[in-house]
Amino acid sequence: MAAQRNVLVMVAMEEEAQYLKPYLENPTEVTLRGIPYAVLRGTIKGVQVDIVVSGIGAVYAASATSAALLQTTPDCVLSVGCSGAHQPGQGVGDVVLGSEVVPLDPVVVERAGASRLSGVRCSMTEKATMSWACDEKLTGVALEAARRVLGPGPKIEVGRIGSSDAWRQSPDLITKIATAHGTLCEEMEAHAVAQVCHTFGIPFIAIKDIANSELEPTGVQLEPEHHVVPDEVQVGLNAAKVAAETIQALSAAA
Repeated sequence: MAAQRNVLVMVAMEEEAQYLKPYLENPTEVTLRGIPYAVLRGTIKGVQVDIVVSGIGAVYAASATSAALLQTTPDCVLSVGCSGAHQPGQGVGDVVLGSEVVPLDPVVVERAGASRLSGVRCSMTEKATMSWACDEKLTGVALEAARRVLGPGPKIEVGRIGSSDAWRQSPDLITKIATAHGTLCEEMEAHAVAQVCHTFGIPFIAIKDIANSELEPTGVQLEPEHHVVPDEVQVGLNAAKVAAETIQALSAAA
């Protein structure tokens, strides 16, 4: 008999988690040491799923992912939630599946004022990591899942996701970063989750949807201080749909 599969789903906010929770069968709250909010544990088609709300930003995401992985051993980790557009033509609800995650915070500011990515490393003797690859098999499963559950409506893209604690609203800066690094969107937690998963040797993927675009503003434009009202914008709704369908597909493949 095959062992039960386990998936850890990391989200930053309850506003995102609310769309994942209805998919869980027999949900129960579990307290894991080092995680600020109760973890909701249940199953999706026989796969055990832990939904962890970490809090916003890299420190919360890294600490919550580390705490979870020290107490559980999932088959894979999904970083799920909303993001900001990096490309023209992206609309609210479009989905980006990560091929890799690029940390945008570590930079060198040169004497003349120009900046460049410096990557992440533990010591001066190591080569810097400029991005973390998402698991290719997971990306393939997620892509097929997205096509099934979303149909012809929202755009579905696979590519690089920028991740940073910075909240960028300048269209010129967003375009500059997207052009330099080939990013399709940006958010604030996936780089931290990816780095921790790499350290633990756990397969990882980022599944994000577009919540707003500074390049082509429409509707509600989110602000760092924004309190999300469901009638205004459903942050992470399509990402949750794709994540749930991906987990169901993993169940079928078990």
